[in-house]
Amino acid sequence: MISKLKYDYLLGFIAVCWGLLFSFVLQLQPEFNPLGDDVSYLYSAKLLYVDHQLDNTRPLLISALHGIPYLFGGTDQAVIHWGLLLNFISWFATVLLVFALVADRHSRKMAFVVAVLFMLCIGNLAHAFRFLSETMYIFMLVAAVYYTNKYDRTKQATYISLAIALLLLNALIKPVSLGLAVVFTAFYIFKIKSIFLNAYAPILFGSALLVLFQMYTLKKQFGDFTISYIGAITYYNYIGAKSDCYQKGIDYLPGKNERAYKTKHLPSHEAMQLAQADFSDQLKNNKFNLCKAYLFCMYSNSSKGNYIVSECKNEQNTVYFGFFRWLFKAISKCQTVFFTLSGLVISFYLLLHFKKTNSFYVLMALTILYIFFISAMSCFECDRFHIAFYPLVLVMLVGVGKKPLDIAIRKNF
Repeated sequence: MISKLKYDYLLGFIAVCWGLLFSFVLQLQPEFNPLGDDVSYLYSAKLLYVDHQLDNTRPLLISALHGIPYLFGGTDQAVIHWGLLLNFISWFATVLLVFALVADRHSRKMAFVVAVLFMLCIGNLAHAFRFLSETMYIFMLVAAVYYTNKYDRTKQATYISLAIALLLLNALIKPVSLGLAVVFTAFYIFKIKSIFLNAYAPILFGSALLVLFQMYTLKKQFGDFTISYIGAITYYNYIGAKSDCYQKGIDYLPGKNERAYKTKHLPSHEAMQLAQADFSDQLKNNKFNLCKAYLFCMYSNSSKGNYIVSECKNEQNTVYFGFFRWLFKAISKCQTVFFTLSGLVISFYLLLHFKKTNSFYVLMALTILYIFFISAMSCFECDRFHIAFYPLVLVMLVGVGKKPLDIAIRKNF
């Protein structure tokens, strides 16, 4: 029998080998992409540590984490290297959390298999090679799910306090997580007293205060009591712009239209007002095209492979590059479709039978659906948003198919 320590080492060994192979065959190096969102993350970190201000789109925690080298006189390059290191640590930590979560509910052998399956998710690993926030965001999300599972197993309210605190902190990495904190709090509303009155409640209150500090600071700097302006800008430049293009009968080019130029050169407060006014107007006068654009965004984010793999170039002229890039693109596309469809089907099924379903899985279903529907504010993101619920879908699949999976694993391991 493999001991607990050996399982951890084995997962670590597989992760290193897999990561090196992935990097080698694709000629993919951990690096900063000057044409992507990487630029805004570096800018926000420098803004925080050098100018002592918050960025209007990238929240406090992700800026603080990325910019730590600035405290010691580090250069931009040092910050980039540090951010990429945090990505790989977060990715492997998520693997270990998936293992621990499944092991707590099922067998350790099954947990090992599920952890390896998550490790093989192309999009999750590929995003660790870029100076972005997805990998850290997913780690925090799975950590919150892990503590939710601990509550479900022990009924100790301290774990829910930690889970909600992590989601609030995660909102300072990616603002979308603030909605999940609300969902989790509402789900356990009848336990609210025990959640706010236990030994870990100060951590929860501290997280909430940081979120309020973020919102207050943006109000002071830009004029709106909001956690970030990214939501308004994303709506206006993506689903709102797509809907507008449908109405006008013109092609939609993300980031290359009049609306994108307008928000780029407007002050944050005015951009927020513009987006709100546009949303209100489209609801009244362009509802059909707005719904059509929303459905398009759903399809776009649910049917594409990983863009980081697609952007890899055969600079070393190896004979095997083309095959592996095609293979990993195909696998990542299949994973996007599989995890999206599986997540939706299982989630809706469990919600329809919620009275017979363990509350932990009901909450996971709500989490998956929340991420799916909120991510449709944007389009042409490939698997970037949906990789967040890949580990949750794996946990759900194991829960739903526990008996047949147990039998299969006992026969083969």
